[in-house]
Amino acid sequence: MSKHIYLISGLGADDRVFGNLEFPAGYETHYLPRIKPAGPDESIEAYAARMAQSIQHPNPILLGLSFGGMMCVEIARFLETEKVILLSSIKHRKERPPYYRYNLLSKFVLTKVPDRLLFGRRRLIVEYFLQTETKYELQLVREYLAKKDYAYTRWAMSAICQWKNDWMPERVVHIHGTKDRPFPIRYLQPTHRINGGGHFMVLNRAEEINRIIKESLEINGQPLFSTSL
Repeated sequence: MSKHIYLISGLGADDRVFGNLEFPAGYETHYLPRIKPAGPDESIEAYAARMAQSIQHPNPILLGLSFGGMMCVEIARFLETEKVILLSSIKHRKERPPYYRYNLLSKFVLTKVPDRLLFGRRRLIVEYFLQTETKYELQLVREYLAKKDYAYTRWAMSAICQWKNDWMPERVVHIHGTKDRPFPIRYLQPTHRINGGGHFMVLNRAEEINRIIKESLEINGQPLFSTSL
């Protein structure tokens, strides 16, 4: 009987970002696409509960990239999961860099600054933070940037800044690059480090990530990370 892995991508990305990942025989993958927020003030908890309704298999494995990793943690509140695998992400609010905190300035920027000012010149900043290494990766990023789903982007950025989570699932695999720019490793305690890996390492360091995932999937029933904060 197959086991089921649900994949959740980060801001703006789609299932292509997982194209270099390989899973052992007996595992079936399902891409869980983002859904439209119910409104600008919908909590990340409520959003995750709605996303969880699309999961059709019991005791799944959740694998999330960046913001998708945060969504995996929240979804695990509502479902019994075998494992939660985080790539280039964070597990709880204490790992969130201090510059992501929600304050008067960030609230003003995310709610009042017009789209053309907030997103109009974001390309160089996004490319810097995503740390692409190949023409294909750069092409993907520019295709993501061409999307104009600004309402979702504002909501997701606000959700990151306001994330108050102090809880972790029992079995978490946290893979993080030592050169990640959006979530610098000095604020984190991952279970596995990819030396020199950046935020887009899901594509350009997939061989190392695949090895870690394979080894982690072979460990059944044991906590992989302390749930105490």
